[in-house]
Amino acid sequence: MNDRDFEELILRCYTGKSVAIIGYQDVEARQRARFLKNHGIDVMIGMRPGDECWEQAQRDGFKVLTVWEAAEQAQVAQVW
Repeated sequence: MNDRDFEELILRCYTGKSVAIIGYQDVEARQRARFLKNHGIDVMIGMRPGDECWEQAQRDGFKVLTVWEAAEQAQVAQVW
């Protein structure tokens, strides 16, 4: 499976769902969050209170919640 096929599969699985990306420090987590958001998927970021990346995620345009709040509100969660 090439990257394009993988991206299409992700979009088919996540379209119409809310997705929590748990963690935002990892470059891949930020890339995945932006990819989903740019394709119209409802994305929220879950972090520990006081996490150093909390404000960065907000500046990047994401709704940021505690890990537990994000996990409760989302239909799909990805842990990074």
